[in-house]
Amino acid sequence: MKKKVLILYNNLFHYRIPIFNILAERYDLTVAYSFGKDTREELKFKTLKLPVLKFKRLVLHKDNIFRLCQKFDVVIAYGEINFLKYSTLPWHRKRRFKVVFWSIGVSTTHKKGFNEVKQKDKVRDVFYKKADALVFYSDYPIPEYLERGFQKEKLFVAPNTVQVEDFREAQRQKDSILFIGTLALRKGLLSLLENYKSALALDKSLPVLNIIGGGDEFETVETWINVNKIQKNIILHGPIFDVAQKAAFFRKAYACISPNQAGLSVLESMGYGVPFITCKDAITGGERLNITDGLNGVLFENVNQLHEIILDISKFPQKYIAMGQNAQEYYWNCRKPEDMANGLVDAIQYVVS
Repeated sequence: MKKKVLILYNNLFHYRIPIFNILAERYDLTVAYSFGKDTREELKFKTLKLPVLKFKRLVLHKDNIFRLCQKFDVVIAYGEINFLKYSTLPWHRKRRFKVVFWSIGVSTTHKKGFNEVKQKDKVRDVFYKKADALVFYSDYPIPEYLERGFQKEKLFVAPNTVQVEDFREAQRQKDSILFIGTLALRKGLLSLLENYKSALALDKSLPVLNIIGGGDEFETVETWINVNKIQKNIILHGPIFDVAQKAAFFRKAYACISPNQAGLSVLESMGYGVPFITCKDAITGGERLNITDGLNGVLFENVNQLHEIILDISKFPQKYIAMGQNAQEYYWNCRKPEDMANGLVDAIQYVVS
């Protein structure tokens, strides 16, 4: 019989569904989530919506989560300690299930950055040390956890990623630069626009900058483009959710640029053979760590360097095509959805053995 596995998550994100579907081929899987809506995508697993009460950052579930978990062999819980009933699961004396916490493993905030807030480490350790295993999005946190007394055999990595269309055999015809994601100023979008404009003043043959995304700053960006009269060079497409349409933009791009934020778009870009360009201190959940400067992407020191990078893309496009090929090889060798699922499988098999 298949082991019964419950994943307690915060949201049924569309980009997690391929990973859950892979797990469902091996386990009797249920995914319980607290926020967001159900999906119309094809699911190979069962779902359960959990009602919650939210007090600022504290999340308290209305249901008896422990009683729910007792029906399963293994529970993989979202590892944010503010989800109180998830965090306290390992402390139940009569539990019959194994507990695995799944998280970034360190603090990350828009204001302070990645692993810059250490105050929560001791609090997180109190809960994590009671778990049967921990799964992180990258291997970055592991040395710190070993220093704090965690057992090496209980620490696993499920590299954070997204699914992309497999276009490895498709001919590459590049003609543009890409920004994709919610239009938020914290990502350095206006800096990108200003640097593109200054580069355009020096090279009128720059590749077009395609901007895909919606959000609160859409009108701000649109106004900036119109005021500067460069609508032919910077094209604002709005949000695009269709996978094939997004893939078409990636396939045409020499590079994907996000000055101040490097999230899952890093992996999406790599999967499509597009190098990702961002600041070495960009906001991240660890996805930035996949970038090796000059090999499969670019990490710059100062945002003012962007206009030089944009000019470099225009002058030496083959350099960025080669980086994109390296990025794509990296993704398909070790960052595809199966690699993330396998990290979770390793943790499950460890706790049930």
